[in-house]
Amino acid sequence: MSILLIQNWDIIHGKEDEYAKFVNEVYLPETTAAGLISVGGFYVEVGFGPRVIAVHSVNEMDELLKALTDRTFKNLSQELKQYVYNYRRYVLEPMGAVQKGKYTIQKGVWKFNQYYDLRPGVKKDYAEFVINEHLPTMEKIDYVEVTGGWNVVLGGFSEIIAEFTFRDPIDIGRLLANEDFRKITLKLKNRYVVNYMSRILRCTERFDEPRWFKH
Repeated sequence: MSILLIQNWDIIHGKEDEYAKFVNEVYLPETTAAGLISVGGFYVEVGFGPRVIAVHSVNEMDELLKALTDRTFKNLSQELKQYVYNYRRYVLEPMGAVQKGKYTIQKGVWKFNQYYDLRPGVKKDYAEFVINEHLPTMEKIDYVEVTGGWNVVLGGFSEIIAEFTFRDPIDIGRLLANEDFRKITLKLKNRYVVNYMSRILRCTERFDEPRWFKH
């Protein structure tokens, strides 16, 4: 099982080079040394910000709490804020119906993520819907990988995140036009969830490169 720490931010204009140097030479090595393993970096191409997303993984919640309360991580976070703004972070735990094994590093991929809260009193029915209808529908679409279903246990802006992975961004457009996907998503929104949002994310591999970024 993987517990994920998600960090979001925007880069301060004019500090891109300093930011890149800090991330590569200081932030990534020292967060790894503190026990937070970097497993992904993304830039939000479509949807709400902040635009930069960093994903770190640990095996157990106790490991994450130890890392977050360590002086090293606190100091790193403060130093990072010299180069970024709109800093946010949240913690995810896997939903058993979806998550398979550990969350591993993914390179050269795109994501389509759904974010939502459950309607009151539908938790059991929602779980049955996911297992019996939603997952089978998504798994029949051969160009989509159902990567994870996550409960947001701390922070964030939604209770649940559904994560789908693509090798080609064109396939995200194919998914959004797919009739089966449209029907199952409409049922999800009409019966089970509120505050539905979505984002399209592009893997940066270093979590620091919007398209305009110059090395």
